[in-house]
This record gives sequence, structure tokens and C-alpha cells, in this order.
Amino acid sequence: MQIEPMPSDDGYRCWLSPSEQTKLVEHFSSEPKKRFAVELMLDGLRSEEVPRVATRDFRRLDGDEEAFKLRVREGKTGWRECPVSTKTKERAFMLKNTIGLTKNDPLIDFTARTVQRWIAGDNRITGAVEKLAEQTGNDDWLHVTAHDLRRTWATSTYYSLSAPYALEVILQWGGWSSGETFRENYLGKEPDHLAIEMMDEAGLR
Repeated sequence: MQIEPMPSDDGYRCWLSPSEQTKLVEHFSSEPKKRFAVELMLDGLRSEEVPRVATRDFRRLDGDEEAFKLRVREGKTGWRECPVSTKTKERAFMLKNTIGLTKNDPLIDFTARTVQRWIAGDNRITGAVEKLAEQTGNDDWLHVTAHDLRRTWATSTYYSLSAPYALEVILQWGGWSSGETFRENYLGKEPDHLAIEMMDEAGLR
């Protein structure tokens, strides 16, 4: 896990490694709604966007290969489409069918604040990160918030897009209005697994 102090406030910004993302998702393996909410935030959604997601919002892209985007209809910066994995789309429809919802019904019938508490608890409940810190012996987990899932997605996706248009694409997908906001609040150092690839390419390992 990469962490760094907030530039002006108390607390830290955190970026989860792929294995840590898997640990967090699997922590909710017996709770389908919570697991799905975590996957959506790891796909770049804000916690306040999660409770509005319905199966009608998944759009299959027009191409030979199966791929999907999620329509975020009421995002902070307006309408956008964010890429999601086929696995996330399939989990959404499975959740809809299990619960007996229509395509227009929100899949997560909880408030954004409740979704945030599933990750980092408060005085009343213990969140996933407190439990994972105890299980792993890694106290860095205690600094993780729901917003760090979006931050993790932003950084990993940006560095994975090895193209000159990477910034413009990530701003569109994530719903940021300016590159300055993205760089100052979301973009961290390259993730460790990508740093290893870069070091190999540059002959530094």
C-alpha cells in the first residue's frame, strides 16, 4: 500500500495494490450488496454515486469484443460513462435477479454515508479496514477511506494508459473538470506492480 500525508489536512491519502483490492472485495464475499458497492468504487465511482446505480445504466459497447461502460447519470460534474469490467456487470444483473428488482431500481438501497462506513467505520460500527488491519498486521489499512478506492482506480488507470491522451480520457471517465484537480487530489506515484515493469524496461532492476 502506498500512503502519503494530506497536503493541508490531517490524515492520509492511500492507494491499494491489486492484492489489497482483492482482499477488500473478498472481505465482503458473503455480503453481495457490500461487495458490489466496493467493486463500483474500485471502478471509479464516488460513494454518493453508488446508491443510484441500476442495471439500466450498463451499456454494452459497439464492437466485436464484449465490453461495458456504466452510465453515471447524476455525477458531481454531470453525466459520464465509466468503464466497468464484465465481471462487475454480471454481478449487477445477478444481484438484480436475486433481489427481484426491475432494471430501473437502484441495486444498493443504502445512503452514501452507510457505504462509506462499510469501508471505514465510526464509533458505532467497525468497518472493513479496521478488520483487515487486525488480520494482516498492517496498520496502513486504518488510514483507508471509501474515497481511496476511487483514488486507487484513478492512479492505476492513468498509468496503465500509455498514450498521450491518457489525461483527457481519465478526466472523462472519472468525471473531473480539470487536470489540476486530478493531479493534486488523486494522482499518486506509479503503483508498485507497474513500477516493477517500468524498472525492467529501463534496466533498473
